[in-house]
Amino acid sequence: MISASDAYIPDASLSVPKIIKRHGYPSETHIVDTKDGYLLEVHRIPHGKTIKQYRKFPVFLQHGIVASSADWIINGPSKALAYQLADNGFDVWLGNSRGNTYSRAHKSLSPDSEEFWNFSFHEMGMYDLPATIDYILERTNQSKLYYIGHSMGTCMFFVMCSMLPEYNYKIRAQISLAPVAYVHHMTSVLNSLVPYAYQIQKASNWVSKGAFLPQNAASKLVNKYLCGDDAINSALCKKYIVYKMFGEDTVQFDMTLLPIILGHNPAGTSVKTLIHFAQEITTKNFQLFDFGKEKNLEIYNCSHPPKYNLSNIIVPIAFYYAKNDILADPADVVELYSHLTNRLGLHLVKFDKFNHVDFLYSKNVTEMVYQSVMNTIFKAEFVDWVPEFDNTTAFNTISDYNQCKDERNARTTNNGFWHKFSSFIKKKEVYPLKSFMGEDKEENVKLRNTILMAWNQTHYE
Repeated sequence: MISASDAYIPDASLSVPKIIKRHGYPSETHIVDTKDGYLLEVHRIPHGKTIKQYRKFPVFLQHGIVASSADWIINGPSKALAYQLADNGFDVWLGNSRGNTYSRAHKSLSPDSEEFWNFSFHEMGMYDLPATIDYILERTNQSKLYYIGHSMGTCMFFVMCSMLPEYNYKIRAQISLAPVAYVHHMTSVLNSLVPYAYQIQKASNWVSKGAFLPQNAASKLVNKYLCGDDAINSALCKKYIVYKMFGEDTVQFDMTLLPIILGHNPAGTSVKTLIHFAQEITTKNFQLFDFGKEKNLEIYNCSHPPKYNLSNIIVPIAFYYAKNDILADPADVVELYSHLTNRLGLHLVKFDKFNHVDFLYSKNVTEMVYQSVMNTIFKAEFVDWVPEFDNTTAFNTISDYNQCKDERNARTTNNGFWHKFSSFIKKKEVYPLKSFMGEDKEENVKLRNTILMAWNQTHYE
């Protein structure tokens, strides 16, 4: 007789491309090389099970911390976002950040060396995303794509567009699920590790050369006996690991997925990534890595790390967040949203216990989140799409970015479409843009005509 713990669950042990194939979808694997030599494995679902790709722009999905492309398919064909997008005619690409299960390779560095793990989410935003985006656009012969990120996948995007603003013009629209940049209101158990961050880094450098929670035989053994299939282990895992890290949700979090989740997570990252987040918790800033005064002077030309310049981010962005998310706390999410200009909406999930990983594994995630996400993208598919920007939340500019006197200040966004569009609106004195749902229909029609004029005059230049 086969016990429950010994039952074979294919999706828990197969690789992402094989899982996609197992469920009857087309699957491709691509290798993207970054400017600093990392080799990233990117997975593609070019179209649905029965529906061919007919949407104009591809969709790029980027996972969060210590995760992988598996996050977007674990919930199965009827619920997982990757499958739903493919079945709605999109060409879907699943990214893998450096150091995880699928991207532990480099042109000249060994994963067994400390040099390999000398990166944080900054390098992921500076190198991984640009390389992957350029690769996707070249392969699909498109000029833009949709970007959907979860957790650190959003943070990487904010790094990229603030440091490399030319990439704003390669994104049709961006969707942030549980967005992360500011993290000082975080109440996850991970917050308790912040005071010991540098001790953890030293220990990790000695034990694993700077890798954090890589997926290997040892980690799978721990997962099996710490969060096994029997009732006692599952209950303990749920209470002391899942809920303490991500927020307690006994209703929507699908515990039947736990063996599959643990078959792919944690997928690994660098300890330096954790240190970078720990620094931001302490300083309450969204900033570059703090190397210490002496090295900061050498690298940044000032004693402190510069803040990321959020005013450079001009992509149309929609936020989705949850009250019970103890990693992407609502206060931090709203603060980040208030610093962005071209905002498509701040969407609070209408279930008070919805947590950080429910955005991926919830039982009713389609109705609660994904349908709205896809509706936002469907609107942007129209050739004459004019974004309806939101000003229900106040816009708060940041004046002290402390960029220091280095070459990054030479980068500007003054020649791109979104800058021209925003500038036109400002000249017409109707910025920030008003909601089109207001009662003053005459004013809204006038405003809509002004925005359409701005779009037409700048979009086709």
